[in-house]
Amino acid sequence: MGYRYLFAFQKTNLMVYISHLDLQRFFRRTIKSSGYKIIYSQGFNPHPKMSIAQPLSLGYEGLEEYLEIELDTDTNPDLIKENINKQLPNGLNITMVKKLPDDIKSIAALTTSAAYRIDFSESKVSFSEDNVNQFLSQETILGTRRHKKTKKMIEVQIKDKIKSMHLEDGVLKFTVDCGSNSNLNPETLLRSFLIFCGYVDTESIIKKFHITREQIFFQKDII
Repeated sequence: MGYRYLFAFQKTNLMVYISHLDLQRFFRRTIKSSGYKIIYSQGFNPHPKMSIAQPLSLGYEGLEEYLEIELDTDTNPDLIKENINKQLPNGLNITMVKKLPDDIKSIAALTTSAAYRIDFSESKVSFSEDNVNQFLSQETILGTRRHKKTKKMIEVQIKDKIKSMHLEDGVLKFTVDCGSNSNLNPETLLRSFLIFCGYVDTESIIKKFHITREQIFFQKDII
């Protein structure tokens, strides 16, 4: 019998350059070295019962990321947090551990949206609140993404995936769909907004943005 736990963690500093798969491997090794045993699935190809709510793109900071894991230990969540944090490097920090009830869906299935902040101070672009309002007032907002099968860039409707967008103290903030049912890559939105504002070389501009995922939202209150 296993016990399900939800970890909230932050990914900052140089750890933003660790890939999603490497991050999962890192957590798996760290949890094991902290003295906890991860439950594995049954069958011909057993795998650890752990998953991250939503992958975070390479180079992005994450201030409120989530990891779901099943352990063989029924113990104090705060003690788990303390023991694992001792093993983590600068840039990774567990901020919360709590038990999950057995009847709740996986956190990946419950994820609905995510909030981002974009610091563009190191780039040469500038925006105004009027730019944002005019962009959002369009009847149709199109974005480009790569088709999974053909790998060609295609245009898609993204307006209904944008929950909110505004400027705050010189920082662009927005909340977009994020989950298995509906998902909008923040860079797809940024490319569309930059083009609307008259910028052409969107890829090189976005590389100079500091992108932070501030929060992930779920269908129900599980935090």
